[in-house]
Amino acid sequence: MNMTYKAVQDVLRKAGIVISKKGELHRINFFSGLENTAYYTTSLDDALERGLAMARAAERLPASAFAKARGRPTSAHFG
Repeated sequence: MNMTYKAVQDVLRKAGIVISKKGELHRINFFSGLENTAYYTTSLDDALERGLAMARAAERLPASAFAKARGRPTSAHFG
């Protein structure tokens, strides 16, 4: 594959994944994802593959499991 950064960014954004770049290092994660779900790579092709895999995996998780994996409470409890 020989896609530009912008093209990869557009594809991942539509899949619910955000990509950022600092120097040669690409960081991919879920929108509002915590650091423990981030993935780093220097390969744009790897970033695209891994980002799409992250999006597919997130689609297979029940909503409550996804919230727990991202460190968010699954329901509000008021005392």
